[in-house]
Amino acid sequence: MLCSIELWLRFACYSIGALCQGHWPLTIRDGDVLARQLFSGHVRPNGKIELSAFIASASNGFGISLDRWSKAPERLFKALGMKAAKRRSQNFKGFALFDALGLKSIHVKDESEIRALGVPTRRNPFHADIQLPPDREKSFYLLVATGLRDKTKPQALLYK
Repeated sequence: MLCSIELWLRFACYSIGALCQGHWPLTIRDGDVLARQLFSGHVRPNGKIELSAFIASASNGFGISLDRWSKAPERLFKALGMKAAKRRSQNFKGFALFDALGLKSIHVKDESEIRALGVPTRRNPFHADIQLPPDREKSFYLLVATGLRDKTKPQALLYK
């Protein structure tokens, strides 16, 4: 609970600052660091990130949830990840960190570029989504996941 309150206070301050500088606070800009939470099955024993970490499906609304890592302290995102793991009955492994600029390197047939957008949630105002169309073949989502893993070159930040 305290984690969410601190995140919301930080988000309010960030939003005011962004608006004063003429930026919409939900826009994710090149250079922003994004993080994908990693759970059981997302990381190989050697620390390499599995493709499953970036798969979108109907169960997650065809979106890929992210944290806006560069906007708040690591400890707050770690607390959110641990709470999410408990809700999912999985082990929290850490994060896959990458620069938002890397999303521009992912090209998918018949799509404009893959983009992330800030989508605050009650628990996490620094939540973001890569929203994908729901009417595609499985191969489309595999292509996007492969691009996220291979082209954005995420760095694994793993916890013991």
